[in-house]
Amino acid sequence: MTWRATHFGLPFRMTVAITAYDAPHRFVDEQVRGPFGHWHHEHLFEPLVAGGTLMSDVISFRSPLGRLGRAVDAAVLARYLQRLVEQRNAWLRTTLEG
Repeated sequence: MTWRATHFGLPFRMTVAITAYDAPHRFVDEQVRGPFGHWHHEHLFEPLVAGGTLMSDVISFRSPLGRLGRAVDAAVLARYLQRLVEQRNAWLRTTLEG
């Protein structure tokens, strides 16, 4: 699956592959082509006692370019990606519950 998006005013494309799948508990997507030196995204699903499902994301990533990439990860990208995933999850919740 290939995603296209604009971040920081720049166009990006990232192709991921599903590398693990254990329905209905979890699946993992990993970058096979794109902007990151490393991208691993685990989606976890847990049933709630009161009904519904709790979805959690566990993401590990590393930008390319060695020290410069690590500095960008620490200074900007970690917080940016956290907000991006939180916004995506809020959209998913609204869409799926609506």
